[in-house]
Amino acid sequence: MSDDNKATVEDPTGSPGGDVPDLVKGSCLCGACEITADVSKKIFSVICHCTICQRLGSANGQAIVGFAGKALQIVKGSDHLDSYRTSESMTRYRCKTCGGSVYNQSHIPEMDFRDTPLAIFERDEETGQIKINVLDKLAPDTHIFCAHRNPSLVGTDPPSVVRFMGFPGQSEKMEE
Repeated sequence: MSDDNKATVEDPTGSPGGDVPDLVKGSCLCGACEITADVSKKIFSVICHCTICQRLGSANGQAIVGFAGKALQIVKGSDHLDSYRTSESMTRYRCKTCGGSVYNQSHIPEMDFRDTPLAIFERDEETGQIKINVLDKLAPDTHIFCAHRNPSLVGTDPPSVVRFMGFPGQSEKMEE
């Protein structure tokens, strides 16, 4: 696959010289593709309710975490990636072996980021839960594309959850 936005290992942190990154690790379901992401470069952690995330995740929404620039990197399995441009805004990369989501590359002008499902990050071997130190840093605090939510779930969020019609900064905040 020849895509200029395909993640590579050359600059695994996306950090300017000397910064020590706070890296978290993740992988697709089969482990053929692995990522690292610099938590200090996190720009959002949301539950996306757009129709594309609903269809790809077979759910009402998908928890995704976005990282600035190239702060999310493929450290294993770039040759196992397959891509699909789902809209003018996004190309999605999946593992060819298991079909699991690995990351998405934004094509939105002035919004240079890569995002990935929260579910791919490291899990505790005993409990199967996302490691608490990772979850504490990456837990979603906002819902986006709420107009597409399943009506039976409207009104179920705690009052502290922020909701948007589309992308934050490019759409209106919603009140439920």
